[in-house]
Amino acid sequence: MLLVLGLLMTVSLIAVPSYQAMATDREEDRFFDNLMRDIYYAQSESYRTKAPVMVVFRETEGRYEVVQSFKAILPPRKLPATVKLKAATNLKAVSFSANGSVTAAGTLLFDTSDGEKSLIVHIGKGRLVFSG
Repeated sequence: MLLVLGLLMTVSLIAVPSYQAMATDREEDRFFDNLMRDIYYAQSESYRTKAPVMVVFRETEGRYEVVQSFKAILPPRKLPATVKLKAATNLKAVSFSANGSVTAAGTLLFDTSDGEKSLIVHIGKGRLVFSG
C-alpha cells in the first residue's frame, strides 16, 4: 500500500508541473489566435463601414480593444498573465484606413512564457506575419 502511494505521489509530482506548462502554452496560443482574428475583423469592418478602425493596446490595463470612431466595437480582450507587450515595440495600435489598408507599419513585440513573439504589420494591404 505504501509503495502504491509513493508511486502515485511521484507520478503526480511529474505530471502536475508539465500540465501547468501545457495549459499556459494553450492559453497563449488561444490568445494569439484570437488577436489575429480580431485584427482581421477590424480590417473587414473598415472595408464594410468605409471608416477607420483600430486595434489599440492598453499596456497599463493589460488589454486591447477594437475601436471605431472612439467607440469599442468588440468587448475589451485581456492579455493572459504570461503575455506582456514589450516597451521596445514600435506600435501601440494596428490602424486600418477606410479602404482597409494599414496606416502604420511596424512590429508588436510580446514577452511570453516561451520567450519573445512578434507580430509584424506590413504597410499597404495589412498583411500580418506572426513569429514566435
